[in-house]
Amino acid sequence: MAFFRKRGNKWEYRISYVDRRNGKTKETSKGGFKTKKEAQIAATEAESKINHFGFSENGDEKIDHYFQEWLETYKKPNVKPITYSLQERNVRLNILPRWKNYRLKDITRTEYQQWINELRVHYSEGTAKRIHSIMNAALTDAVFEFNIFRENPIQKIKIPKDNQKSSKIPYFSKTQLATFLTAVKEPVKNAKYNKSIQYYVLFSLMAKFNG
Repeated sequence: MAFFRKRGNKWEYRISYVDRRNGKTKETSKGGFKTKKEAQIAATEAESKINHFGFSENGDEKIDHYFQEWLETYKKPNVKPITYSLQERNVRLNILPRWKNYRLKDITRTEYQQWINELRVHYSEGTAKRIHSIMNAALTDAVFEFNIFRENPIQKIKIPKDNQKSSKIPYFSKTQLATFLTAVKEPVKNAKYNKSIQYYVLFSLMAKFNG
């Protein structure tokens, strides 16, 4: 609930709220408004943030600081060293270069989806999924473990799939296959079967069963 008072020529609001982390009643205030209307508008915005984040201060926490705390105090003691090493590396090399100067409350679904799309230009679908899974896990913990958000803003983000054309397996034409099979009949220096037709038989059978 917001209360207002005039101090000199300026207006001030004071908001009483319950901190979801510990159930205690707290207050936050801000002054310097020229009119009561300005104070009321600012108070409404502040109350909206408190209702969303649960408390007034931690929506402003920087991403780099949050990830440092998350990795060291929450992930490191609870995962295998190799898993922690991979997560820390992805945070340091992929997540922080893009998001470290953002506050937690500044992450928007649209901007995050754009970033995932950019990642897919440089990384495989699997790599992009691994990077996203770390970010998603961190923000999920911000909801359920630390009560910073009411909901994870990046849940159910879409990871662009690999181009189907690029994943199509190329096959020899009949002419190319004949040329290849002729070539494998030739003796190969230091090969295990350089005096037999083992390679020809092997690849002929493979071609037959895959044809």
